[in-house]
Amino acid sequence: MIKVCHIVNLITGKADGVYAHLKMIFQNSDKTMFQHYLIFQGDEKIERELTEMGVKVFISGSLKKKVSVKALVDIYSFLKENNIDIIHTHLVKPYAIAGLDNILLKKKFIFNYHGIFLKNNPYYNFLEKSIYSLIHYLINIFGKVDMVLVPSKRSEQLVMEETKLFPEPVVYYNGYSPMAAVFIEDNETSKRIEELKKNKKIIAVVGRLEIQKRVDNALLLFKMIKEKRDNVFLMVFGDGSLKNELNSFCNELEINSDVIFFDYVQTVSQYFNFFDVLLFTSDWEGMPLTMWEAMANQLPVVAPDVGGFKEILEEYNCGIVYEPGNLKQAEEKILEIIDDNNFRLKLGANGKLAIEKKFNEKQFIDQIEKIYLDLLSS
Repeated sequence: MIKVCHIVNLITGKADGVYAHLKMIFQNSDKTMFQHYLIFQGDEKIERELTEMGVKVFISGSLKKKVSVKALVDIYSFLKENNIDIIHTHLVKPYAIAGLDNILLKKKFIFNYHGIFLKNNPYYNFLEKSIYSLIHYLINIFGKVDMVLVPSKRSEQLVMEETKLFPEPVVYYNGYSPMAAVFIEDNETSKRIEELKKNKKIIAVVGRLEIQKRVDNALLLFKMIKEKRDNVFLMVFGDGSLKNELNSFCNELEINSDVIFFDYVQTVSQYFNFFDVLLFTSDWEGMPLTMWEAMANQLPVVAPDVGGFKEILEEYNCGIVYEPGNLKQAEEKILEIIDDNNFRLKLGANGKLAIEKKFNEKQFIDQIEKIYLDLLSS
């Protein structure tokens, strides 16, 4: 049995791309060959869910701190006591802590990039970035990063531009997993959306209400579209620290009568057949699960040219990208879709076909399992 330990500091289970990525691995990997472990800062609901999947969970509350010696010691002890074969880290803090531990442990070590490393990372100040940069240097001088995984070709380019210490990254695509689409009946929400759909073109935004997603730009963009098309409506699904601020901004723009803020909805993809466009306005992304869900449900995507959007949406003709921050261009792209139903249907059909032929859980898990096996045999 190959023991793989994933380490991540924060997973919420709410529109959480890293958690979705982990669940695809846990749900689809060969349980007769791999035993997965997870170290994270703790959440009772997520812990129960993971335990039911057969994942062995270790809670390290010290991961809540920006820098923690206790987390360093706790994680080292856990990895050593359980004789872990592969350490698979996600995000900066787990990479730094486990990377230092692995200088002594000398296990196979993976860093999984999810759209951002240190440069332009808004979650760390200058001093914290300096500390993590030093740790990054120490890990690669005295230890070893065996593999860097990135969710797109664009991510590969960004990682290599930011640091020359990593080995050449390996690109993977999560794709879509039907196992993640567990539908929960909500008649009230369904009726509300269905009623609006009778007279409106619905633009949807799905994601955490945090600075990364730039939902403020989505509101500005919707106001621009609303001035040209009266039959449009915006639905925002998600929660986060900016929820009240975004509601206030919506009122300032005087578009609140045509915008609904839903809280986090676990099964939002079951409403995708009511929407005309899925909109992204993020400053950065890896490769969001919501994009794959939209493709599987024949929903066209309009997104900025960040992360891996362009290499999927343009190559497979299932959506349109625009220059980051160029709301005028985004407006034109959205109008192009909602004004031409045949074009919208074509984009949707192309997305579904791409999921069926290439971007599914089988291709993803086959690649991940091969990575683990090749790593141990090298």
